[in-house]
Amino acid sequence: MDPEISVCIPVVSGKYLSECLNSIFTNTFQDFEVIVNDSSKDPKVSDILKMYDLKIIKKETKSFESRYITALSSSGKKIFIFDETRLMSKDLLKKIMEIRKDMIVIKERDIGGGIVTFFSNLDKEAMPADTSILDPYRNKTVIPRVYRREIIMEALERIRGNLTEEILKNIVGLDIELIYLESYRISQNIGFIDTTEIMHYGDVGLRDTFRKYYRYGNSQKMLRNTIYKEFAGLSGRNRATLPLRNRIQSIPIQVIRGIPFVLGYISG
Repeated sequence: MDPEISVCIPVVSGKYLSECLNSIFTNTFQDFEVIVNDSSKDPKVSDILKMYDLKIIKKETKSFESRYITALSSSGKKIFIFDETRLMSKDLLKKIMEIRKDMIVIKERDIGGGIVTFFSNLDKEAMPADTSILDPYRNKTVIPRVYRREIIMEALERIRGNLTEEILKNIVGLDIELIYLESYRISQNIGFIDTTEIMHYGDVGLRDTFRKYYRYGNSQKMLRNTIYKEFAGLSGRNRATLPLRNRIQSIPIQVIRGIPFVLGYISG
């Protein structure tokens, strides 16, 4: 029988991979499968993956293509788009099964220390877990991670039909946002888990954050001449609908990430 949940993970660095997989396989709900696309060149990553009961795909590719091929290789009724830098609580999969929605937003918190982690958590705390921030054109922060299979597969195919192979193979940093955008056009039946159930090893230092978001901005220039041009790039992290206190709370991380993103987007 097909599993209830497919956990799909692109793997590149493997730095937190053991912690990530341990958090999944020790969950109290066990009717799941894990599909991994291993893009790493480090043999240690392969050694880690062999320790678990996984479906492993070996293909060097960027984030969106990894999301697509892992979802395509899955068979679960729900698809959980996860990351190697994230850990889940031991009861998360059980809580997911209790929610009868097409998509599920899960509250998370950054871990690892550092000033970027601190300000990132302030931003997360400022975003309410309710329907006021669901429009993907105004929100790229509170994004579902779990989708009913039929919804996400249709969304993925729509994205592939709207973008060239060159863009799909090279774009980074907008994969889950594009998936949410197309899924939202299909259904607005969204549920929330508003207790912290995912821990994320996010950006720690300013230098790494600058490099990462510069790369994101530079990559997303490829969408300028596509139907997603208004969705990508410099728009989409709008806090205008939040109370003033919440908007102020979000300013530091928006500046830290926004400056390198803009520089990357306008360069070249």
